[in-house]
Amino acid sequence: MTLADDIGALAAWDTPALSNALDALRLRPFHTGHTDGSVARITGGAVMAGRAVTARMVARDPGDEGIPLPRLHEAVSELDGPVVVVIEDLDQPAGAGAFLGEVNGSLLAALGVQGLVTNGRVRDVGELRRLPYPVYAAGLCVARAHMRLTAVGGPVAVAGLRVEPGDILHGDEHGVLSIPAAALPGILAKAALIREDEQRVVRWAKSADFSVSGLLALRRVRH
Repeated sequence: MTLADDIGALAAWDTPALSNALDALRLRPFHTGHTDGSVARITGGAVMAGRAVTARMVARDPGDEGIPLPRLHEAVSELDGPVVVVIEDLDQPAGAGAFLGEVNGSLLAALGVQGLVTNGRVRDVGELRRLPYPVYAAGLCVARAHMRLTAVGGPVAVAGLRVEPGDILHGDEHGVLSIPAAALPGILAKAALIREDEQRVVRWAKSADFSVSGLLALRRVRH
């Protein structure tokens, strides 16, 4: 299988299942590698899986013209495999103006992106709902303000998640998870084993065989 195939296979799983599998593989500290709840899926219902193209932006105050937007489009078009765009809003607090609205969203859709993640805010939500990819953000805002890109490429930090260009990202209604390349494709088999173990407990809990004594005899319950 190619890397694109491995990434595509992630879409059959939810983020909690993959997070459990990563914990079992012990490739990083348990509290790292995922968003912290300060961003949520604003639009879209599909599972997101792809490789990161990163950028940074500001919007609160006037300044120079920033990085030309075609630089971002070029980075998206040059990366192999499905792409997730990750934009760090550097304003304090973030969200003074939106990068993503109908126009930028439509251009990214034409490039085939699988999702967009930002710690900032987005607008034109009615139009964004009609795009073919999910959008993760801190919320909505009215204006573009003085929005401009300050960098394309390089590390970014969004909602507690540090992302490097090319990182593999997976997202659903729970949030966004970074998956180390070293975890592929083994993470899928590990997730399947953990799910079967969990479902065995769930089936027992729903059955006539359930008992308090049996519950107390369980060595450990993970969920």
